[in-house]
Amino acid sequence: MINLYAHKLWSIFREQIIALDGGLCVDCGRGKDEVVLQVHHKHYIKGRKPWEYETLDCETLCRGCHAREHGEIQPDSGWEYIGEEDLGDLSGNCELCDNGIRYVHYVIHEHWEQMGVGTHCCDNLTGTKEATEGRRRLGRYRRFMSATKWTGDNNCLKTKHGALTVAVIPDQQSFQLIINQAPGRKRFASMLDAQNFAFTFIDSGEAAQFAQKKKAENKKLRV
Repeated sequence: MINLYAHKLWSIFREQIIALDGGLCVDCGRGKDEVVLQVHHKHYIKGRKPWEYETLDCETLCRGCHAREHGEIQPDSGWEYIGEEDLGDLSGNCELCDNGIRYVHYVIHEHWEQMGVGTHCCDNLTGTKEATEGRRRLGRYRRFMSATKWTGDNNCLKTKHGALTVAVIPDQQSFQLIINQAPGRKRFASMLDAQNFAFTFIDSGEAAQFAQKKKAENKKLRV
């Protein structure tokens, strides 16, 4: 999912426009110590990226003046969370509070264009904790996928996650997932696909239920 307003080139262009306008809203004259400054395009050209305009075609406006320029006020509720993106560093800016952000959370509204915002602003706009949980889940995914957690080679990858032992093995032209020595039925096109499924399976709690079910079935067979 691409948000051009989270791109590094937009951040550079935006700062250039604000600097050219003396760091003030050209309408009300207030600066960033009092208001959130935004860059307004005086007109739009189809297919042109927001940083590919002449500086004369853009101006600095505070958030309030910017909303009035478009004839509407941005809604502060009714937003829907649709996903996130990790920029790798603090190269983005929250489109609501203007703070530098690394994790961009995308929200949409039926009466407003899509925005990329920070974690706290996303939670406030949506009235949920989806962004906070999304960021935590991303952290759990990275730890799960860390190379130091997996051992083996192309013939078999293994990892330990709590009480679960997870293995990915080749099966003819695909790959199979084995949890606590119980093979799964699904087949995957690559080891990465199997690892991704394993993370979701474990993170949802379904893997633990699967392991318990298989353990109970094996116990019955031994009776």
